[in-house]
Amino acid sequence: MSKYPKKLFYKIGEVCDICGVEAHVLRYWESEFSALAPTRNKSGQRIYRLKDLEIIDTIKRLLYQEGYTIAGAGRRLLEQGLINGQEFPLLRKRKVSPAETLAQIKGLAQEILQILDKAAERSSKARSSPTKLAAPATETEAAPGTQLIMSEILLPDAQAGAGKVEKR
Repeated sequence: MSKYPKKLFYKIGEVCDICGVEAHVLRYWESEFSALAPTRNKSGQRIYRLKDLEIIDTIKRLLYQEGYTIAGAGRRLLEQGLINGQEFPLLRKRKVSPAETLAQIKGLAQEILQILDKAAERSSKARSSPTKLAAPATETEAAPGTQLIMSEILLPDAQAGAGKVEKR
């Protein structure tokens, strides 16, 4: 069972009562920790969600129980992968060296470039070679609700030159 009341949103006074932290401390933590960023409602009041309460409890534990400084608690939250209230597992402290991580990123970038090159080749081949359009044998072969009018389709004229288009 959760130690928090089941609600979608919590106002700052409710959060103070639940977490045992004063309102001015919460407002200060918002300015110091990017992971703690509650939204505001139409009237400008801070609206906290369950994930915000969990982050507040984590910050409180780091500062008051484990003795971290504000900067140290911020670094610890980064190591846990928390930025702007979202988890980023790539930022967690890992046992992989930065060189290995960089090599992985370069490999993924190379794969993306290869995919883009293949797509560009296919696109240029499709533009350079005229494709023949075949009309469906019956109206039932065409997509429902569509009507193909072959006489209205413009195709490049191979004999007339590259810039001219002939209506067939």
